[in-house]
Amino acid sequence: MIAAAKMHIPHVRHTLVARSNLFKLLDDGMDAKMTLVFAPSGYGKTTVLSEWVKQRDKLVAWVSLGKQDDNWVIFWSAIIASIQHRVNDFGGSVRPLLSEGPSASSASMEPAMVELLNELNRLDHELVIMVDDYHLVTTPAIQKSMSYLLEYLPAHIHLYIASRNDLPFPTARLLAKGEMRRITIEQLRFRPEEVSEFFRVTTELMLSAEQLNMLYDQTEGWISGLRLASISLKRSGNVAESIRQFSGRQQHISDYLLEEVIRDLPKTMRDFLLHTSVLSQMNYALCEAVTGQARGQQQLEQLEQLQLFIIPLDDQRNWYRYHHLLSDFLQAMFARTEPWLWTQANVRAAQWLESNGFVEEAAEHYLAGKQYEDVVRLIEEHLQEFLNGGKNIVIARWAMQVPESYVSHRPIVEIFCLYVMIGVGQFHNIPDRAERLRIRFEAMKDHMDADIWRATMGEIYYICGTAAYVTKDIASTADYFILGDTYSLQQSLFIIGGNNKHYSTEEFDDHLGYINDFHGAAQFLTRMMNHWRDHVNHPNATPMYASYAKLLCEWNRLEEAEDWINRIMRVDGFAPVARNLYQIGVAASRIQRAKGNSLEAARLLEQLKLKIDSPDYEIFMRKIEAEQASLAVRRGDIESARRWLENSGLSNSDEAALGKVSEQAILVRVLTACGQFEPALSLAERLYQLLTKEDRLRDRIHIIIMQCMILYLDGRIESALEKLETVLHLAEPQGYIRSFVDEGQAMAELLSIYVQSLGDKSGYSTNTSSYAPIVLQAFPVQASTSPKPHQTPNTAPLVEPLTSRELEIMSLMAEGLSNKQIALCLGITEGTTKSHINNIYGKLDVNRRVQAIKKAKELQLIS
Repeated sequence: MIAAAKMHIPHVRHTLVARSNLFKLLDDGMDAKMTLVFAPSGYGKTTVLSEWVKQRDKLVAWVSLGKQDDNWVIFWSAIIASIQHRVNDFGGSVRPLLSEGPSASSASMEPAMVELLNELNRLDHELVIMVDDYHLVTTPAIQKSMSYLLEYLPAHIHLYIASRNDLPFPTARLLAKGEMRRITIEQLRFRPEEVSEFFRVTTELMLSAEQLNMLYDQTEGWISGLRLASISLKRSGNVAESIRQFSGRQQHISDYLLEEVIRDLPKTMRDFLLHTSVLSQMNYALCEAVTGQARGQQQLEQLEQLQLFIIPLDDQRNWYRYHHLLSDFLQAMFARTEPWLWTQANVRAAQWLESNGFVEEAAEHYLAGKQYEDVVRLIEEHLQEFLNGGKNIVIARWAMQVPESYVSHRPIVEIFCLYVMIGVGQFHNIPDRAERLRIRFEAMKDHMDADIWRATMGEIYYICGTAAYVTKDIASTADYFILGDTYSLQQSLFIIGGNNKHYSTEEFDDHLGYINDFHGAAQFLTRMMNHWRDHVNHPNATPMYASYAKLLCEWNRLEEAEDWINRIMRVDGFAPVARNLYQIGVAASRIQRAKGNSLEAARLLEQLKLKIDSPDYEIFMRKIEAEQASLAVRRGDIESARRWLENSGLSNSDEAALGKVSEQAILVRVLTACGQFEPALSLAERLYQLLTKEDRLRDRIHIIIMQCMILYLDGRIESALEKLETVLHLAEPQGYIRSFVDEGQAMAELLSIYVQSLGDKSGYSTNTSSYAPIVLQAFPVQASTSPKPHQTPNTAPLVEPLTSRELEIMSLMAEGLSNKQIALCLGITEGTTKSHINNIYGKLDVNRRVQAIKKAKELQLIS
């Protein structure tokens, strides 16, 4: 019944003021794909749309949205149901596809959207789809789908949207092409002559032109303000004085006038309004349950006759709702003045709704009334149903509001709550809660059904493994994960949650960014990969392959790293979710970059963008594009990096954020490449402070290395050497190599200066004296032995060594790029490229490209 009310076109009373200009604008919308009616509450958006529908006799599918509709599956189910309400048999091919959920791949849209467009195309008549209160949906996946729908919407389908806010998806192209109309406050507000007509029709008061102008000025044509003023003035003993008292902003006017209106009502009606204000929709039976009084239908009809901002939701007048202005005002008053009765009203509403099958609405009222035991009971009884229905975000929100004491005796709900806490990064309470849960249920082995106990313990062991990981106890993590696999069902919450399409918490996917002990990480990763070797699509297996490959790459064991990545990418039946594809793709690209195959590294990232299929598509694209910018810098393509800098939305003045460390670190790199040393140092220092506080060693090492490079390139050699001393001390125990080598010629020069300085009296410690030469030896021969004039002599087997640019061009030549392609990659002219190649030929004493590549490999200048 409540769902059906969403599709009902709101009832229109006899039109009080003819609004021909507005209707003309709405008529124009039939020549466009979309019409947006956009204004704050109380400007008559719903009224004017319903009046227009009534007068124009259009075929209209209407949807009135609520807060519960802010979910992709629920939202599109409502849209399809509304069309089906007007077009028989519509949506038959779409509904089964909704369960697949949203995606936003650049290669293809979700199947449900494609099929919806196909069905709309097959309609042989015009259809208007009206969506009221669109501001209540904020989920990015909904906005992405809506944008896609509008792009391909057939010409005979017209979308009308009413919202308090502007649309959160791009509309510039629609406006530019004349495919969109906008109706705003300026068109919706009453004009002075309409104010005069309104008061003439609705009251018997003889208001002067001055008084009407005063009302217009004070309300600025705000329709609800004028309606409230009309009600108040009809009851006023001194009209002139009452008008003078209207002042201030809309919110002040509405509160003042509503207080005036409510105060003059009979007590029974006032109490009815307050108690029923907790309801988003109501019928007489629900009202009677909430108030504890009979005559619910008569009260609703009387309120409608008094025109007290109540709106019937069906032609039979079974279901109603209050105008948002009145509802918000009454709820605030009720909760403030009668908190105990507020709670009682919510509990009574929840009980009636639950007994009549409205479980989701019941849970919302139990929460409002702080009846947490009932909330937990509903979650437990309907968890699988909600998860299958795509309402995981809804129940996660409920779970986060329930105190721990209410879930301690309901293991599945507590496990779900702990998974939610993990998902939102609230790690601090997880270990203690997980341990208490394990002890409690291990002791219940002989007091529960054996199968239920094993399945429950499987889930608990997974949680304990996650809790151990949070504390960086990776040996216990492996023990518990293996126990979880032993005990748990195949479709456990752990597996279901791990296979979702969303971007995940990075700590659990990019292991080396969280685990500081690389040697312990190697043991952990190889143990778990061996355990899951026959389950490559296990949600935790794939990112472990990626992390192990990254670790081998860091240790400069590039062939092994490539082998591990290929093992997972080429295995039969490999079908990872988006976040695992991301980890694998980025790892593969970095390995190819380290091997000198920058063109292949770039191709892998571009290919990765086409594979991503996720509601969090924008997050993935943001991270992949940052990775592309980093690669561009390393290839010398500063122009591409600069374009990313302009379009990334990042700024060097942003606060350092754990969820954006990878992008902000790349921002530091790009700023440095563009010569903006001070902004780069400023952001790098904020990142360093954050990463030190959060104990993230790998990323802290990366930041210090970049600080070394900035200081060195800026000519501050002493400061750069001090930073280098610090980072070598941090890097040596874990065997960091590639993070230094990937910085190229400048780092080789700085390391050479450092090694040369170890014997001086400059005060440099010898703690890292043995490690710096080891790192230096990992550089290509040319890079590691080509210092600046104040450094040690060049020992390369060439009379004149290749410059860093010539080495880069030599690598691209070895990859098979033409002169033109090399020029495009490096952002230089083809003539400059030829000049560099001629210099290379001279230095290598060769005449042809093949000879140059062979000689460079013999000298180990390239891989």
